[in-house]
Amino acid sequence: MKDIKEMQETPIFNHQADIVNSAIRFMNAWFKQSKAITMELNDFFILPGNKIIGKDVIIGRLKGIFGQSDEYVGGRYDIIDVNFELFDEVKGMGFVEGVAGYRDVIQKQSKIISGPFKLYFALSNGQWKIVNIEFPGFSY
Repeated sequence: MKDIKEMQETPIFNHQADIVNSAIRFMNAWFKQSKAITMELNDFFILPGNKIIGKDVIIGRLKGIFGQSDEYVGGRYDIIDVNFELFDEVKGMGFVEGVAGYRDVIQKQSKIISGPFKLYFALSNGQWKIVNIEFPGFSY
């Protein structure tokens, strides 16, 4: 059995929990239309076809999407799968997927937005950040 000093010197990095927690923070910020969502985003996004776009473009897109609605209510999600692969000690890729839904309220009218989601992550500088978003109501 390890003593306390040894345990303190051995950092345990729970990648799955970090990815899930980041995904949950993203979704909660989405439902609140909060700018805190930007904390979960990587500096650049990697889209299909190896297209790379900057975080500022994504932030602008989110502001545009959020600006179309008065509010989102009743946000719900169910995480179905989490996976990651480490390439070395400091780099990796992963994803969280499931289903999400919420009521989009525009001028007292509302519609339910729901469907599958998949958030893609990259591990860089010891942090998992979102590098691609597939989420109900979001489009590039």
